[in-house]
Amino acid sequence: MLVRVFDKLIFAILFILALQVPILADHYRQYLSGYYDATREEVTALSTLAKKHGYPSANAMLEALKQNPEAVVREDAQRKAVMFSKLTDIEDGIRILAHGHYFEKLWYMATPSKTPTLGKVLTNYSPSIPLSPSSLAFSLVTAILLNLLLWSPYFCYCQVKKVKHAHHSYR
Repeated sequence: MLVRVFDKLIFAILFILALQVPILADHYRQYLSGYYDATREEVTALSTLAKKHGYPSANAMLEALKQNPEAVVREDAQRKAVMFSKLTDIEDGIRILAHGHYFEKLWYMATPSKTPTLGKVLTNYSPSIPLSPSSLAFSLVTAILLNLLLWSPYFCYCQVKKVKHAHHSYR
């Protein structure tokens, strides 16, 4: 009896946690969108600056600046080049969080390289329940599968015990 209550309690906790993934993904996407807007604005300004000074692209300008004899100019050019690559990563993240399925979103947010961003998102996060049927369905299926995974060793133990007991009672 106590095991059944404990099983239901574990399932309820897993279900509530699984329900948080779609909401957290939405918060994460909103955070990335703000970061994207700021980064995109800076990249656009660099592209405009490059064209104004006769460079074919912002990347060509940054490559030229990386050859500058001043260390501060080279380091700034390197920092801006990294920003260009981050823009692509942010765009990919927004696409996954906006259009990916439940497990894609979860995998994206749980990736170790995303831990600092996830930490920032969690500081402003408050638990809630998603209202979309797909979010509820994915959360329910995830909670059921995790619950089965957690309890399977116990169920196997009980079956082995039952088989051993039945085997000994026939002797």
